[in-house]
Amino acid sequence: MNQLTRTTIISVLILFLALGLNAQSSISALPKSGFEKRIQNAVNAIRLIDTHEHLMSESEALASPADFSILFTNYQVSDLISSGMEQNKAFSTLKGKETKLDEKWLAAKEGWANMRTTAYGRSVLIAAKDLFGIDDLNDHTYLELSRRIQDSHTKGYYEKVLKEKSKIDACLIMEYNTSNPRDVEHEGPCNFRRFFVYDRYVSFFGYDKMNSRFGVGKKISSLKAYESFVDSIFEQDVKLCIQGAKFGVAYYRTLKFEEVPREKAEAVFEKMKANPQQLFPFEEAKPLQDYTFFRLLSLCDKYKLPIQIHTGLQTGSGNEITNANPTGLSKAFFKFPGVKFCLLHAGYPYGGEMATLAKNFPNVYIDMAWSALISPAYTKRYLQEFIETVPNNKIMAYGGDSQTVEGAYGAAVLARETVASTLIQMVRESYLTEQEALDVARKILRDNAITIYNLKSMFVK
Repeated sequence: MNQLTRTTIISVLILFLALGLNAQSSISALPKSGFEKRIQNAVNAIRLIDTHEHLMSESEALASPADFSILFTNYQVSDLISSGMEQNKAFSTLKGKETKLDEKWLAAKEGWANMRTTAYGRSVLIAAKDLFGIDDLNDHTYLELSRRIQDSHTKGYYEKVLKEKSKIDACLIMEYNTSNPRDVEHEGPCNFRRFFVYDRYVSFFGYDKMNSRFGVGKKISSLKAYESFVDSIFEQDVKLCIQGAKFGVAYYRTLKFEEVPREKAEAVFEKMKANPQQLFPFEEAKPLQDYTFFRLLSLCDKYKLPIQIHTGLQTGSGNEITNANPTGLSKAFFKFPGVKFCLLHAGYPYGGEMATLAKNFPNVYIDMAWSALISPAYTKRYLQEFIETVPNNKIMAYGGDSQTVEGAYGAAVLARETVASTLIQMVRESYLTEQEALDVARKILRDNAITIYNLKSMFVK
């Protein structure tokens, strides 16, 4: 065998070996041409389940002033303040009912230039263009944009934006005022269902403050009476057909909850009662708060209600982000294996912790509401990680977390874009087949929420 022949054989062997190693690194076959467009079109066609909103009713929205500032109703004001706008000015001027339109624009103009590149800013531009035909918000367009917003705010507006433009089939609405709740169907075309927020029954630091917050008309005299009161409130809410319970206590305290003996909680209650006007430091109030939280979880367990818990970034300014680390909830997951814990907002910035919890606990689910509105890049990065680590029946990818339908629409566009982009990349890398990507898209944007949040009866004909 001459040198040329030997060299040729060795080269061919090396080529086959390289091809074999490359084939082993790919889980799926290479996709067929055009898969990107097919996946994008399929994602855009999915009828969404919106897992988390703070929408006012349509009648409330139509009764409010309508101009460009409604596009800043949600989180955009936080970015204006972060950019340097005075907080009082941001709310009193931009949100003032009596403020003239040109004054609002002058107040927001500088901050808008600074925050327009954030995802919050992108959602403003998305809504302005798609809903009102205005390509940009600037000195030359704010008046016309405001006119078109005002003209659009007529009866039937919610149906147009939510059902037709956003393609939303159901919305879960967060309800704070349980003493005066809205109708079970709320108001609107999208099969609204309510989650009641129970923070007031957990995050209290003094006796008088606790009683005034509950509005019971008389002082709660003992921990036993308080337990009976909470039980009766929860039973009343269940009769009102609530879909689940929501806790946003990470705005006020750490999510690290402990199981507390009743005697210890009772001692804290009696100490507060003996000093009714005093506000106690968190460490002293914590045992009673923890005990009450577990009491509420036991009621969720009793009535088979799923719960949502705020994790990660808190809106507004000056919050303590470490309070919202979801790992603090582990003891609750162990204690109540029958409760569905839906952890909100992809835990931003605790995405790895979120994946670990959902992977390890059968009763923990990932709800990515608000995530794409915070950061599309984070959402894509961790959605891929969630798909790689967590069973795909435990991931939900869209919730607008908005007060306005314009905000819900912008969030829906961003959520679809992040889902499609992530799945296209995973197919391109041959981690998923095209069919697997399509199946995952429908599950995380629709089917999982229907199952996890007990919405199947809404879609039975």
